[in-house]
Amino acid sequence: MLGKIHFYLGIVIIIVFLLTGQYMHHNYDHLRNMELMNRALFRAGHLYILLFGLINVSLGIHFRISNIKLLKKIQFFASIIIFSATFLVVYGFFTELPTEQIERPLTRISLYLILLGVSIHGLVSLVKR
Repeated sequence: MLGKIHFYLGIVIIIVFLLTGQYMHHNYDHLRNMELMNRALFRAGHLYILLFGLINVSLGIHFRISNIKLLKKIQFFASIIIFSATFLVVYGFFTELPTEQIERPLTRISLYLILLGVSIHGLVSLVKR
């Protein structure tokens, strides 16, 4: 079940990636004439959305729930972290940009969370072997 949720969430997030591209095109004239820092931050945020979508799709395709109760709970916890990070990076794209500052705390937290969630899933996968 968790694998399917990751997979379908990933597909939805990839569609969100395509829509954020349209958002930048229509609302910000495809970032033309935008200050370089804001342009780079928009593009980075846009690509983070794609990355998080691809992580979810990949995890969904390869996800195998453990038969061991403790590992199953850890996998569930890691998936919740990844889901939270995914929603946070999309939210951050719309609330933190454009900006006059290079700091984007929501995006930074989402990157740390995705690292944590993927790392936990990786460790559980190693333990299962």
